Amino acid sequence: MQHILSNPVSTDESLCVPIDIASAAPLNDDQIKQFQESGYIAFANVLGPDELAASREALRDIARSTISSPEDYEARKHGGGAYFQHRSSPLFVQIEPGHDPAGMSADALEDVVRKYMWFSGAAPIFSQLLAPQGLIARIVSSIVGTDPILFQEMALVKPPWIGSEKPWHQDNAYFSVAPLDAVVGVWIALDDALPENGCMHVLPGGHKGGPLRHYHGTDCEIVRDRLDTSGAVPVPVPAGGALFFYGLLPHETPPNRSARRRRALQFHYRAATSQIVDEELYNTIFAESDGTPASCRAASALRKVM
Repeated sequence: MQHILSNPVSTDESLCVPIDIASAAPLNDDQIKQFQESGYIAFANVLGPDELAASREALRDIARSTISSPEDYEARKHGGGAYFQHRSSPLFVQIEPGHDPAGMSADALEDVVRKYMWFSGAAPIFSQLLAPQGLIARIVSSIVGTDPILFQEMALVKPPWIGSEKPWHQDNAYFSVAPLDAVVGVWIALDDALPENGCMHVLPGGHKGGPLRHYHGTDCEIVRDRLDTSGAVPVPVPAGGALFFYGLLPHETPPNRSARRRRALQFHYRAATSQIVDEELYNTIFAESDGTPASCRAASALRKVM
């Protein structure tokens, strides 16, 4: 399913505000206000040239190692696709649906990777980017408070021509963190992210509408009649730039219909004062106004019953 926006959308690069990489990086009052009102804020130059090159190379090495070091990975099938699970860590590499990695060369396999998860221990550059006193953590701290907790990490890839859509969703639908405004996502572009190769599309201010019911379609996504996307905008981000957004912000990334690869690192943080709660309690927190549980897990439970 490809969502078609009902109004013309801007690709104005001023949506990304350059930030000095040497800055102490607490957001100022105007930036905090923008984030709270829109649900997101974008910056250029969050990664320096060396950090950008090292991050790309590290992902490339991980992809190649799934083929070149078969003793370290187990190939598994999942639905219509496949993934490689590291044998001694949580790291895994997911392949785009419809592509069989059997017999592929290392170069060919990298061209069909869809996702990396739990990869930060695989290369020093990721530990550097995620350092508690680093730029990313300092920006997140100015939103949710000091000592934010990193609780999810993945790298999302849209290979040229075949990179598939991630439908409209709210990231909090996947989690069980309370309160809901304690979650901030950080989406870092490793390639120029443009409308044609699948940059992030967001619904400014959409986080204020609260949880929206999700279902399992092509992915875990917002029920279609719950969301008016006429006000949605793409947020083009240059390589090395980043988008910071609330976990309640509705967003999507369209398929890549270009010859340009689109790689992005994504990290989720929660406030130090937040909690991971059990499923029963979360169903009362991440719920629509009438009390209907709205999370991906609730959607899975409903599907099993039906």
